[in-house]
Amino acid sequence: MRSSRQTEKGLTLIEVLIAMAILSIALTAVIKSASQNIRNTLYLQNRTLATLIGTDIINTIRVGLIKVPGAPDQLSGNDQTLGQLWTWKASMNLTPNPRIRQITVDVYHQPDDKRFAQMESYLYASQL
Repeated sequence: MRSSRQTEKGLTLIEVLIAMAILSIALTAVIKSASQNIRNTLYLQNRTLATLIGTDIINTIRVGLIKVPGAPDQLSGNDQTLGQLWTWKASMNLTPNPRIRQITVDVYHQPDDKRFAQMESYLYASQL
């Protein structure tokens, strides 16, 4: 005897919709992860550039090519690096040791004026 019902092969509409819902959730997570990775990469690139600029300014001060006024006065300047505009501010502060001065350099990204690096270094009296 033959059954009146034939065996059907394939997926029902509900099964396809559930599979598509699961796939869309998985793809949303992948896209969100990639987006976050891109944001982090941009932040690290800017942080690296700011550190490079700050180190360059500190080294320029240390060799005497730039004279920085004592605190509370600051010396500021602009730097164009990799097509981006950066602003830096440098100051020289006293320390408990009268022969040592502290150099502080802050590096800001333009146009949002967000600080990406703050660096410190010290000068011995023979370098002043």
